[in-house]
Order: sequence, then C-alpha cells, then structure tokens
Amino acid sequence: MDSTQKGDNHEGEEPAPRGKGLSLWLASIFIVAEMAGSGVLALPRAVADAGWSGIAMIVFCGGLSLYSGVCLGRCWSIVEERYEGYKEKNRYPYPTIAEKAYGTKMRYFVSFCIDSTLLGVAIVFLLLSSQLIGSLAASWGISFCYWILILAAILWPLTFLGTPEEILVKPAAVIALATTVTACVILIVLIAEEIADAETVSHPAPSVKSFFLSYGTILFAFGGAASFPTFQNDMKDRTQFPKAATFDFWHSLVLYLPVAVLGYLVYGNTLVPNVLDALPYSIPKSVISIMLALHMFFAFLLVINAPVQDLEEFFKVSVWKRIAIRSLIMLGVVFIAQSIPRFGQILNLIGGSLTTLTCIIFPCWFYFKLCGQQDPTWPIRNISLYERYS
Repeated sequence: MDSTQKGDNHEGEEPAPRGKGLSLWLASIFIVAEMAGSGVLALPRAVADAGWSGIAMIVFCGGLSLYSGVCLGRCWSIVEERYEGYKEKNRYPYPTIAEKAYGTKMRYFVSFCIDSTLLGVAIVFLLLSSQLIGSLAASWGISFCYWILILAAILWPLTFLGTPEEILVKPAAVIALATTVTACVILIVLIAEEIADAETVSHPAPSVKSFFLSYGTILFAFGGAASFPTFQNDMKDRTQFPKAATFDFWHSLVLYLPVAVLGYLVYGNTLVPNVLDALPYSIPKSVISIMLALHMFFAFLLVINAPVQDLEEFFKVSVWKRIAIRSLIMLGVVFIAQSIPRFGQILNLIGGSLTTLTCIIFPCWFYFKLCGQQDPTWPIRNISLYERYS
C-alpha cells in the first residue's frame, strides 16, 4: 500500500467542513426526493399481501435502511481517514468502499448492482408517470403504451443535462419532494373520507408467497440507501450526514404509514398495485395524479444520472458518444417498460434482490470488514457486541 495514500487523521478527529457543498437540509431534500414517491402508491397493496404485520414490516425495513445508510456513512469516513486522496469529492464513493473492503472485483459487482437498481427505479418511474397521465387523459383515446413513448421522448433530451453539478438537478429535487408531500397529504385525506365503508371489507390472512412478495415492495420504498455515500460526499459538512439520513427515515414513515394503514383498513383485499386506482374519480384525485406524475418525471432525471455516468466513465466518451450512450439507455428503459408494463412486478423483483444487497447486506458487511482491517497508522475501530450480533 502506498504510504502517501494513508490518512494521518487521529482517532476521534472528524473531517473538516468544506467551503462548498450541500447543506444539511439540501442533502436531506435530495435523499427524500430520490426515495419517496412510487413506493407510497404500492404500500397499501403490500400491506394487504402481508396482513397487519405489514405495518411492522414497514417500520422494520425503514429502520434497516436507516442503519444501513449510517453504516455506509461510517464506511466512507473510514476510507477518508485511511486514504488521504479520498478526502476530496468522489464520484463513486460506494464502489470505492467496496474496493477498500474486498478488492477490485467487489467494486465492479457493487457498481453493477447499483446501476441495475437505479435503472429499474427509472423504469418504475416511467411506468407510473405514464399510467398517471394516461388516467388523467383517458378521454383523449391515447393508450398507456403510447404515453410511455411520449414521456420518454420528452425526457430523452433532458437526460443530456443530468449531472449533479448542473442547475437542473437541484430544482428537480425540490420539485420532486414538494409534489410528493402535497400528493400524500391529499391522498391521506381522500382515503380517510372512505373509512365509513371499511366495515364491509375483508382482511384475510396472508399466504407465505404473498408475505414475501410484500417484503420486496416495502423494501423498495426505502431503497435509497445505495445513494447515501454520494450525498454524504457532496455535503459541506459530512459529519452532519446521520442527521440527514434520520430526517429521511422519519419523513418517509410520516408519509408511508398513514397511507398504508388507511389504505388497507378501507379497501382490504380489494386493493390493486396502485392505491389511486381504488379511489373514485374526483378533482383532488386528479391533483394527486398530476403531482405524482411530476415527481416521477423529475425523479427520473435524478436516478438515471448515476448509471449513465458510470458507462461514460468506463468508455471515456466524447460529447457525441455521450449522447449516443444516453440515447441507447433510454431505448433500453423504454423497451423494458413496454415489455413489463406492470410496475408491481418490477418493484417485487428489485426490492427482493438488488435492493436487499445494496441497501441491507453490503453496508453492514463492508462496515464490519473495514473495522476489522488493521494497520499501525490507522485508528482502531471497534464494533460493540450489541451492534455485531443484532
């Protein structure tokens, strides 16, 4: 190991705040904007699949996501204190953590998992926004499949601008968050108005299959931990990151739990994958559809950014090759969206596989490995027995 790369931080010292970067609140907005949105519409159906135990699963998965995010934050702090060159801004903090823990092959595998997850999320956002707009414009006679093509055509040139440093992304995050909060508040009110009919609804016990399928959907709703190191790395004061992650956890629970509980209480086993489809037509419902469609539209630009940048970095592309790569990725997203138009199936697949790896297993695994590594120049890192075996 090159001695020039080793950090000279002493144990207990915190990295110095940066002059430029995301503030605590702006980082919190970015995290919530990327995580909240599509999951809230699917959670009532997920609770119906798991029974009332699905409520406990929401809290449990949210807590796991929070702890994993904090572990990733600790991992990056360890990398910074051991390797001087990583104290500056880094485009690939999560793969770097994987490499320092288990080597180059693990770096590439983690990059593949993250990029595949984000592309899957982008597909879900495209499907949901197309479905929401299609339901609003049903009188136009344009089918759902054509709306996928229309929205993809609008998004395609905007993806050329989607880098974190460009001005488009910050407004996109703020708009995505504002629309989600507004839509969820209206949705909670509309479902609560239907509570008088809840007595006639059945709530049967879940099957083993439905219970485990619901896990994938619920975990997907909290599946943003893979992007936490990127947000932490962009913060002005990275020591504030646990506060940003905690804010995201409580914000998500405040939005998710009322929708999930009321949705299952009112509609029971009659729920469909998108809880909006269970609501009768009204102007507030149309407002929700517009708000969430806007959220999916702008959040799409956030989540597709990382995988396209990874490919561009790998191929060392020029401007024209960059346009070609982003166009090919959009074509791939559209092809999968047209082939698997049911977003619930994609939620189950991603949440039960890739999200479990990147947001639950890898963070704890890498944290334990990095803490177990030893070098005379490194501060000693200890993990409590409670944390190790819980």
